Amino acid sequence: MQKREVLFDMGKLQKQAMYLTIGLMLTASFIYFMIHGFEFYISLPMIAGAFLLTLIGIVLHELLHGIGFIVFGKVKSHQVKYGFSWRDGAAYAHCMEPIKVSAYRMSLLLPVVVTGLLPLFISYIIGNGVLLTVSVILTAGGIGDWLIFRSLRKYEASQFVKDHPTKVGYFIYTDNS
Repeated sequence: MQKREVLFDMGKLQKQAMYLTIGLMLTASFIYFMIHGFEFYISLPMIAGAFLLTLIGIVLHELLHGIGFIVFGKVKSHQVKYGFSWRDGAAYAHCMEPIKVSAYRMSLLLPVVVTGLLPLFISYIIGNGVLLTVSVILTAGGIGDWLIFRSLRKYEASQFVKDHPTKVGYFIYTDNS
């Protein structure tokens, strides 16, 4: 087995994420307003609620990555490390063992679906603007996961991948042949 490092340029990743986030915000808001009308109210309790739900969502997002590593990647819970990078201003869940690309893909997208897209669709159904706001923020927060997921398309599902321990990226394991 040969191990190859795949890293992402943070500036480029952030630029892509910014464009995707703006597109997401505009599209999600447009759909919401088409369904529920353009009338909305903002109050201090609503802002506080959105802030609190967002913080809870960020923690849940990382826990779901860890659950994905454990369930899909079949690693032990002590092989998943959680933390917060003050330098990057981001929470993280780090799988310390190589897992199959298919498991890594599912682990990347699980939090985006559960904390972002599912609440987004619920906000459309029930007409809750706070839920819309929180779901858009949490979906946007998972755009980096989506971009990494996309980079894995060129690899076979049965290959192994390991989170990079200190940088934004991963190691991909390939046959020597």
